[in-house]
Amino acid sequence: MSGVAIGLDLGGHGVRGVVLDAEANILADERVWIDEEGDRGIDEVEDLIAHVVDVLRTSTDASTPIGIGVPGFHDHTAGILRNSPNFPGWEDLPVAARLTERLGAPVTVENDANCALLGEALAGAARGCADVILLTLGTGVGSAFLVNGTLLRGARGAGAEAGHVALYPGGRKCGCGKKGCLEMYAGSTGLVVTAGDAWSEEGGEGPCPATEAIDVFSAEADAGGPQPGLWASRAIERYCLDLATGLAALVNIFAPEAIVLGGGISGALARIGPPIETELKRRSIGACLGDALPIRAAELGDLAGAVGAASWSLKSRLRSGR
Repeated sequence: MSGVAIGLDLGGHGVRGVVLDAEANILADERVWIDEEGDRGIDEVEDLIAHVVDVLRTSTDASTPIGIGVPGFHDHTAGILRNSPNFPGWEDLPVAARLTERLGAPVTVENDANCALLGEALAGAARGCADVILLTLGTGVGSAFLVNGTLLRGARGAGAEAGHVALYPGGRKCGCGKKGCLEMYAGSTGLVVTAGDAWSEEGGEGPCPATEAIDVFSAEADAGGPQPGLWASRAIERYCLDLATGLAALVNIFAPEAIVLGGGISGALARIGPPIETELKRRSIGACLGDALPIRAAELGDLAGAVGAASWSLKSRLRSGR
């Protein structure tokens, strides 16, 4: 079917897929979940991907090109996924070649955060913008950048990892093996750790009641809103300061038209947006920040990655002339 592509977003919790036409209309969508205790080996995940594609092909045909967003470092020069934080053991895998053979159609692979940005630029919060910073605030911090309308990938496709910028050298140990990375403070896990510190500083008895990021925001709301002496409020303000400090460095480098936040914590943008923007104005060069504020919430939710992957596949097909 000409002008149509399948887009897939592979995450730690499952596979989301869509059929997208050239006008960015979603013609079909499907999702399967990955069991938290299930096998995450490449063969088992390929079976889930194949199931989603089979369902979506009822709305298109077997020759429809496929794009997939995968978390991790994809070496575009070699066509190899070097590693993926969500899938231990996935090292030096030719994912595109494997899936092309398995599915019988051309498959393109891109980093999942890059796909989310492509989706938001096509049909979401970054429509019409050529220079964009996207941060996904999940367990960690994913990032992607559009520069003059072009996706920033870096050599071998391993660039644009803002979550691993050193915010506090010598700070919290990160899963990447380094210390003090931005994502250890601006991801949901980082907020929980910061909340635990604030709870201890306040003299709270026993363990901190916040075991997830939502618990911190709920504790503040239950107390009647932000309060200077409340552990939850102090944790949120500290979180906003850390995220704004990292963002300010990115703003000064990329001078974006738009800053888009996605991921679970972005659902609290009404609470975290104003203090982050205040700090951005203090810490960014005015000419670089320009009119990028207010910060925008991602609009496509968990469809962004699949939409962006389908769009990338369509563009790849046009570039190759197929």
